Amino acid sequence: MPPGARARHPNGPQRRPNARSGGRETAQSGVGPNPCAVVLDESPAVTATTTTEPSPWRIAVPSTVTLTGIWCGLLSIAWAPYRPYDACLALIGAALCDMIDGRVARLVGARSKFGAELDSLADIVSFGLAPAWLAYHWSLAPVTDRGFDPWLWMAFAFVAGGAIRLARFGAKLEGGGATDEFEGMPIPVAAMLIVTLVMASHEVDLPQLREPMVMGTALGMCSVLMVSRLPLPSYKRFPSRTAQIVFYGLIAGGLLMLFLRRPGGTVLLGFIGIYLGRGVIRWIVRSLGGAR
Repeated sequence: MPPGARARHPNGPQRRPNARSGGRETAQSGVGPNPCAVVLDESPAVTATTTTEPSPWRIAVPSTVTLTGIWCGLLSIAWAPYRPYDACLALIGAALCDMIDGRVARLVGARSKFGAELDSLADIVSFGLAPAWLAYHWSLAPVTDRGFDPWLWMAFAFVAGGAIRLARFGAKLEGGGATDEFEGMPIPVAAMLIVTLVMASHEVDLPQLREPMVMGTALGMCSVLMVSRLPLPSYKRFPSRTAQIVFYGLIAGGLLMLFLRRPGGTVLLGFIGIYLGRGVIRWIVRSLGGAR
């Protein structure tokens, strides 16, 4: 080798890493990356991991709505033995919180796994324990203390069915299942069925609804429907804008009647009956179609 000449690298001439490429060669050069350059050019911008979870302050906005629903459920539990109608109103407030917390999360960009878990915990309190406690004290509890009351099993069945329904719904969401329709009665609908039965008894003077056999049957029916495979329309997705307007319009009408001290609970009871009847008819039609 002549004096003063520089030794060539066995693999050809080496290029200095480009600062903008982060130690990577461009595709046009045809030369692989220099491992030394990758190590020396390690910067926070390259090694930082991007998080998909929103900031805690964003999550706090919809979480506050969810926690308000839990507070309404606690109010219902406290009022159930002495002010059953007010306890029903508190659970309607919890249902409104449940309807809007997810929409608030999407509005502020705060959808997260934390919010989904908190929502499930709120549901078991406000739509599981609270309505079961309300139904038991309003209808099933004995007048005198005679030891263990067998009607407690019906209240427990309602809570257990709601817990199973929530667990199945959460597992379906994690597995990427479709939510265009519900599988089994959603626990908020079951809770509102019990609530509106109590309200209708007060509003239109139907003391028969307070009979333990009637309320016990309602609790048992809700328990079975929550763990069943009955397909029910999802009130989170609608086939058309008109269907969405009709759905929320009926709910708003019932709430307006409550505000005006009219029998809004009875109206909501009829709406829930139509909702469940539509699901049963859909299930019968599908069963008959599959049998052919």
